[in-house]
Amino acid sequence: MIERYATHDTFVIEKNYDASPAQVFAAWADPAFKAKWFAGADEFDFRVGGVESNLGGPPGGPVYTFKAQYQEIVPDERIVYSYTMDQEETRISVSVSTVEFKPAGTGTQLTYTEQGAFLDGHDSAATREHGTTIMLDNLGKELQKLDEVDREIVNERIFDMPREKLFRAFTNSDHLAKWWGPKGFTNTFHEFDQRTDGVWRYTMHGPNGVDYENKSVFVEVVEPERIVLRHLEPNHEFLLSVTLEELDGKTQLNWRMLFDSAEECEKIREFCYKANDENLDRLEAQLERMVGQT
Repeated sequence: MIERYATHDTFVIEKNYDASPAQVFAAWADPAFKAKWFAGADEFDFRVGGVESNLGGPPGGPVYTFKAQYQEIVPDERIVYSYTMDQEETRISVSVSTVEFKPAGTGTQLTYTEQGAFLDGHDSAATREHGTTIMLDNLGKELQKLDEVDREIVNERIFDMPREKLFRAFTNSDHLAKWWGPKGFTNTFHEFDQRTDGVWRYTMHGPNGVDYENKSVFVEVVEPERIVLRHLEPNHEFLLSVTLEELDGKTQLNWRMLFDSAEECEKIREFCYKANDENLDRLEAQLERMVGQT
C-alpha cells in the first residue's frame, strides 16, 4: 500500500538584476521573452484568472506538466499565482508563488516566495528551490542580453578561408601589424603577450601623421575559436570579442565590441561600424597574401 502524505514547506529566493522593475516584470508578462528563460508555454493568458501551462522534462522522460493560474497581478510590482506540478499522471506538488519587484539602486531586487505542499515524497522544497534558482539565474542572463544590445557594436563577415588561418592572422604579431586598424593606418608593436592578462601595447600611425598610443589586455585566447581582449587606452574602453565559426568550409567572423555604457557606445557607433569594416577589408587582403604560407 502506498503511503500518502504531504510535506508543507516554504522557500524564498532573492535576486538583483541590472534592469528596471518594469523590464523585469515584462520578462514574466511577455510569453516570447519568458520562453527564453523559463519554458515555451502551451497556454499563456497573463491576466487575473488566466492560465499558463507547459509540458517538459529530460530526454526519454518523465514528462512534467506545469499548470498555473494567476491570482493577482500588480504591474511592475507583484505577481501571485498558484500552480500544480504533475509527473506523468501523478500530482507531485501544489504551490502558491509570489514574485515581488522592488527598485534597488538603478536595478531591481526580485523576491520569489513559494509556499508548497509536496506530495508523497515525489518532490521537495529543496529540489524545487534548486531548480527555481537556476531558472532565475537564466532570467538574469536574458536581461543582461537586453542591456548589452545598447552597449555593443557588432560586425560580421564570412571569409573563404579555414578558421585556423584567420586565427593565425590575429595571433601572429607580424601578420597582425600589417592589417590592424582602419584604412591608411600602420602600426608599431611595443609589447605583445597573448596570454591571459598579457599586455598588448602599440602605436597606430594615422594617415594624417598623428600617432595614437594604444594599450589592451588579453582576457582569453582559445585556439582556433576565440580572442577576447579589453581595450584600455587611449580614449574608449571596451571589451572586444572575436569569434571564428566553421561554416561549410568557410569561416564566419563575429567582431563584437561591448562598451561600459550605452552613452559611450553611441558616441562612436557610426565611426566604429565603418572603421571595423575597413579593418576587415585589410584582414581579407592580408589573408590573401598568406595563401600558401604555413
